[in-house]
Amino acid sequence: MKKCFWGISILFYSTIAFSQDRTIDSLLQTRKTDSLVGKVKTYYSPGTKKIATELQQLVSDAITYYEKKYTITFDIKMIVLDSTQWFKEIIPFGFVFYYGPHWLVLNAGMDYDSFKKVYGFKIIAGQLDSGMNKNHITSEQLILARLKFLTLHELGHYFINTLSKAQSPNFWTNEFIAWYFANEYMTQFRPDIKKQFDLFCKTVANSYHPDYKSLRDFNDTYAKMKIGNFAWYHSRFYFLADAVYGCASTSYLKTYENNFSKGDTTKLTMPQMNKLVEADCHGIIDKWIDATESNKKIH
Repeated sequence: MKKCFWGISILFYSTIAFSQDRTIDSLLQTRKTDSLVGKVKTYYSPGTKKIATELQQLVSDAITYYEKKYTITFDIKMIVLDSTQWFKEIIPFGFVFYYGPHWLVLNAGMDYDSFKKVYGFKIIAGQLDSGMNKNHITSEQLILARLKFLTLHELGHYFINTLSKAQSPNFWTNEFIAWYFANEYMTQFRPDIKKQFDLFCKTVANSYHPDYKSLRDFNDTYAKMKIGNFAWYHSRFYFLADAVYGCASTSYLKTYENNFSKGDTTKLTMPQMNKLVEADCHGIIDKWIDATESNKKIH
């Protein structure tokens, strides 16, 4: 069964099986694309070479970092498509995803109005505008920072599912660890992007009024809630990942592998899972759960 993980930009479904005539390889053959050679072969819609090159460089640099760190080899390809070329047979335009075992499928960018409409952000448009104005960030910069962070989040899904010894026990841990993977790299090497993404996530977390707030709601409801509510959860997951990074630094992914190893059939309760996520960062998970479930503002 093929695995398709959708980024924060959309609803996150865990696993979706597509018919044979709708595999990424066969769909790509129906599109007119150009390509970039390199560490990560990248196909892209005509006219989108600039953003395709930027995303290819980001992913290549991150892969170089993780390959050296873990003595592993990534085998991943990328597709960067505009709205005219997008794989609408699978999913509406704009929603980046990892399609296992070897594809990252990314959008080539979008205008601000489309961005707000597609991702459910119209309701918090005023807060987004205010935050950008206050921090002297343009909508183009915010959209690009988010796209780049999401790209590494999806690469994180590939890493965890294909290369690591870990197996996430439920939906929320699966998304959290992908954010940790992305944040570890961005914190060290792309602090400018991280700063802009921080602003975005803080605005969503503090401005959106969710229908669902608990981890149990996330695991039980998952793909049934509004897109904006998903963005709210994932903004919160991102800040948990950042807090854990501040505690455990670059050693955490190995800890996660040890605590949630592939093939381990131990039945864990939700509190047990949560404590294993926290590892040696005593108190972080309880503090985060309290803030999330009570929808406290992030400062």
